[in-house]
Amino acid sequence: MEGHGYYNAHSEIQARSAVEADAMLERALAAVAVSSGPLTIADFGSAQGRNSMRQMALALDRLTERAGAGRDIMVVHTDLPHCDFASLFATLETAPDSYRRTRDHVFASAIGRSFYERLLPAESLTFGWSAFAVHWMSTLPLTLRSHIWTNLAAPDEAGPLAEVAATDWRNFLAHRARELVPCGQLVLVMGARDASGASGLEPMMDLANRVLGELVAEGRLDADAYAGMTIPARPRARDEFSAPFDDGALPTLVIEELAIAETPNAAMLRWQETGDAAAFAADITGFFIAAFAPCLFGEDQSLRDLFTARFTAAVALHPAQIARPLVTATLRIARR
Repeated sequence: MEGHGYYNAHSEIQARSAVEADAMLERALAAVAVSSGPLTIADFGSAQGRNSMRQMALALDRLTERAGAGRDIMVVHTDLPHCDFASLFATLETAPDSYRRTRDHVFASAIGRSFYERLLPAESLTFGWSAFAVHWMSTLPLTLRSHIWTNLAAPDEAGPLAEVAATDWRNFLAHRARELVPCGQLVLVMGARDASGASGLEPMMDLANRVLGELVAEGRLDADAYAGMTIPARPRARDEFSAPFDDGALPTLVIEELAIAETPNAAMLRWQETGDAAAFAADITGFFIAAFAPCLFGEDQSLRDLFTARFTAAVALHPAQIARPLVTATLRIARR
């Protein structure tokens, strides 16, 4: 994610889609075990914290209602070591809607490690939340020959990508199975594929790929640098989500709910209401840069700026081609 608070400021699209999980979140919090002693909530893939603030507050309120105001609760934010944890903790301390406000029984901490590894002690996790994180891959087995988006990989490229995504999903679940208390719950929101295989991002990714190709043709982007540009994220289909449960690999976990649906695209809805193509283009570019620029451009600020200008202009020229809802999977998983 783009650092220095940029992701916090340009991730409204993800935040709005995550709101659709509220009903499932409420059901999980009503069903989760509230045993004696301190409770632990984990925010897996927290980034800079902005988009999980309301869900953490809701979880804290519901668990406090059930366990009593005197029960201590730890919130653990997890992300990769290079995450902008400084912005996360600044948000927790200064944001008007921070869950830390008025909750003296709540404590916050962070773990800088991949959630595809073990993060917490056995049977210590009461409730886990993750939004738009578990579709990121632990490793990229190949770079695509002619695109940047894994959902548009060539047939011979798709297999290795699917294998990594399947292993990542099994590892994520296996570690959570050890960490969750009996009757603990997870609610996970992430990018997905619908029945046709679409994620909703394909038009935007096609445009970004075209802009990069134009920069190569103009000699402003090295062809070898472009050849190394693949976004290491892969949305999953319904059968991929259910596979570890169907084959008995996770006997202590059960999928209580799984929904794959289009969720609101806040930028698209605003454009449809106002007709302001320039504002829509700025929103979409901010979303793209916040989520994907670091893995495409690294520290090359001049290339990032050049792409940003070209991409923004292209989106503003044809907004209807880019305006799509996100295809999102929402899962509620319980430990037996």
